[in-house]
Amino acid sequence: APARVAARPSARASRAAHAVSTRAAAVDVASKLSADDVAQWESVKSLVSGVGMDEEQADKCMVRAFGWGAQSYWRESKVEEVPKFEDVEARLDFLVEIGVPEDKVADLLAKVPEIIGCDLSLLRENVEYVEKNYFMKRKTRNFANYLLRTPQALGNNVDCAGTCVGECNRCWVR
Repeated sequence: APARVAARPSARASRAAHAVSTRAAAVDVASKLSADDVAQWESVKSLVSGVGMDEEQADKCMVRAFGWGAQSYWRESKVEEVPKFEDVEARLDFLVEIGVPEDKVADLLAKVPEIIGCDLSLLRENVEYVEKNYFMKRKTRNFANYLLRTPQALGNNVDCAGTCVGECNRCWVR
């Protein structure tokens, strides 16, 4: 009898499985938190929902942004953090302040939710880097369009410049 080859799951099945695992992670968060931390998590989730995400999207965004899920972005530098309302509010305000239209903030976070977990000082440094090296000015349409195309630029913290350090997901070279 011929050997059976396991069929690869379809892309749709893979996405569905990922969505389920992310939902499970989001549910898991509440079970690991104290009552005060749950209240803090929920208040931040309402803030994130306020930019145009539904509750499930906001939860998924926060799971990734604060290190509750896979560590491919954070590399253990942020693990199961409970976000502070003031910090997330400041980061969201900063996005609008630099020219990202309010109705596009959700689109940016859908691509790279970790942005709301980055320190405000890193976001500021990266805006200056873009202005200096790409000759764009904040609060312009070109600047906003660049960030909407490549929002990961706001979270970059490595510039290999030819000497790879293996953190490609946060590197300016890519």
